[in-house]
Amino acid sequence: MSRAGLIQALQQGTAEETAALWRDTRAEADKLRLDAAREIDAGRLATAQQVAAEAQRTEQAAIAAAEREGGDIRVSARIALAERLHGLALAELPHLRAQAAEKLFSALAAELPALAWQKVRVNPADEALARQHFPQAQVECDTAISGGMETEAEGGRIRVNNTLEARLETFWPELVSGLIATILAELCDDQPPALH
Repeated sequence: MSRAGLIQALQQGTAEETAALWRDTRAEADKLRLDAAREIDAGRLATAQQVAAEAQRTEQAAIAAAEREGGDIRVSARIALAERLHGLALAELPHLRAQAAEKLFSALAAELPALAWQKVRVNPADEALARQHFPQAQVECDTAISGGMETEAEGGRIRVNNTLEARLETFWPELVSGLIATILAELCDDQPPALH
C-alpha cells in the first residue's frame, strides 16, 4: 500500500472512528439527558407530593385550630349568656314576689320544719307577714332578700335559707340548661336557609 493510500486509509478509519465516537457520545449524552429528565420529573413529583402532604397537614392543623377556637367562643358565649340570664332571673325575683306576696310567703313559711324560730330575716315589705307567721321570733329586714325568709333556731345552730334567691341558686343549673337550649333552638329556627 502506498503512502497516500495508507494516509487515506488512516484518514478514512479515523473519520469512521470519529463518527462512531460522536454517535456513541451523542447516544450517551441523549441517555444522560433522558435520565436527568426522568430524575427531574421524579424529583418534581416527589416535591409536589411533599408540598401536597404539607399543605394537607397545614390545612388540617388550621381546621383543628379553628374548631378549637370556635368551641372556645361557643363556650364563652354560653357562659356569658348564662350570666346574663342569671342576672335577669335575679332581677325578676321582686316582680315574682309582688305578684302574690302573701300567698308566696305563706307557702315558703309552710315548708319550714316546725321549730321555735328565734330569728327571721325578710324583705322589708314582708315584715308584717313575718310577724304574723313567726310571732315569737325577732324579725329583721334585709333589702337583699326579694322574697321568702332566712330563719334561725337553737341559738343559730339551725339555719334555713328559704329565700327566692336561695331557691333560684338551687334550681339554677337545671333552669339555665333548659333556657339556653330553648334560646338556641329559637335562634336556629330564625336562621334563613343556607344557600347552596
